[in-house]
Amino acid sequence: MKKVKTFLGLALCITLVSCAAVQSALQIVNCKYDLDGVVRPTVAGISLNNITNLSQISALDLIKITTAFASKNLPLSATINVKATNPGSVAATVQRLDWAIDLEQKEVLSGAINQAISVPANGGTTLIPVTVGIDLFQLFSGETKDNLLNLAMSIANIGESTSKVSIRIRPTVVIAGQPITAGFITLSKTVN
Repeated sequence: MKKVKTFLGLALCITLVSCAAVQSALQIVNCKYDLDGVVRPTVAGISLNNITNLSQISALDLIKITTAFASKNLPLSATINVKATNPGSVAATVQRLDWAIDLEQKEVLSGAINQAISVPANGGTTLIPVTVGIDLFQLFSGETKDNLLNLAMSIANIGESTSKVSIRIRPTVVIAGQPITAGFITLSKTVN
C-alpha cells in the first residue's frame, strides 16, 4: 500500500509540474510583442548612436563610408529589441526563438536565439535583443550610394527618410521533453 501511495504521489507531482510547464509554454503565444527600437547601430564600423542628422557625420567618417562603398562592402550592425509583455497570470517561457528580419519587404537575415527566455506574469515585460549584421551593398546591389546611406540612416532613426523593418519571431517551447514550434509572429515598424 505504501508503494502505491508513493507512486500516486510521484505521478501527481509529475502531472502538476507538467501542467505548469504546459501553461508556461502556452502563455508565450498569448504574449504581446512589439519592436522596442534599434540600439548600437553602426555603418562601416562607424557608430551612429549620437547622430540625429547627416550633417553630424564627420568628414573622416564620410570618407570611411565612401571607401567602404567603393570597396563594395557597406556593413551595418545593430541590435533590434523585441519587447514581450505577458498579460497572463503564469510566467511564459520559450526555449528557442527563431527570427527573420525584413527590410523594405525583403528578407535580409535570419537566425535563432538558443537560450531560455522567460517573461514574468501579470504584465511583466522582457526585452529580447536580436543582434544583426548585414552587408547593405551586397543586399541592395544596384542601389546608389545615397539610397544605401539613406536606408542605413533610417534604420538608425537618423534623418528624414523612412524604411519599413519587420521582424518575424517563432517561439519553440518544450512540453514533456518534446520541442513544439509555433507559427511565425510578425512585427513591423516604419523607422525614420
